[in-house]
Amino acid sequence: MVKHYLAASYIRHMSETENTLEGSSAQRLVREILGYLRRHNLDPGDRLPSERVLAEKMGVGRNALREALVILSTLRVLESRPNSGIYVRRASDESSIETLAMLADIGEIPSTVEIRESIEVRTILELESVKLACERRDDQDLERLEALVRATDTLISKGGNIHLLDTEFHLALAMASHNSVLVRTLNSFYLFSAARRRALFDDLKRGKVSAREHRNLLAAVRERDVEQARAAIGKHISRGRDYWTQVLGDE
Repeated sequence: MVKHYLAASYIRHMSETENTLEGSSAQRLVREILGYLRRHNLDPGDRLPSERVLAEKMGVGRNALREALVILSTLRVLESRPNSGIYVRRASDESSIETLAMLADIGEIPSTVEIRESIEVRTILELESVKLACERRDDQDLERLEALVRATDTLISKGGNIHLLDTEFHLALAMASHNSVLVRTLNSFYLFSAARRRALFDDLKRGKVSAREHRNLLAAVRERDVEQARAAIGKHISRGRDYWTQVLGDE
């Protein structure tokens, strides 16, 4: 049920992602190869057909196929073994969050465990992010956050989906920490969850609740109230976590 729900959400919201991939034949081919792995139920350690056979199956030239295979090797989905062939790799054991984000961006649906665990790690990071934001934010940070809150309210008044502005707000909070590594790390988590967040904020009521909680976060950061900011971000994230727990169930 979970996979069906997530697949439906991805299909409904993939147009934006597909636009970013337009003109990139290698990335489109990466998606086709991932689909091939799923259709044939290939597991870690399984061997793929030879480049020649795989190129024929995909209806592409071998140079284009090699480019896609390099991408998948970089993402640690596949590995090429000299004088042996191409094999499925244990990506989930070795991949970085950047890899998970890139796979999600090209249409690969994350596992239930990956979703749960990413929410856990994001919670840890954002609790520290708002603490640092309270301690280090400057006037420019506040202006950026205030502008995003206003833009969110405007979009909600028009019945729009706020997923992009929601992401921008959280990244602006991270930027207020003045820790560039933290910003880049959280950005990967938001790329990883982009399709799910679009689905989440299709419900205008959730958008309104999120906007209200953003205003509370902004007030706490403005006052440099670390305790209130951490309480606000904890409540904010827990609401999304509760929603996904209900969707994912016990699988």
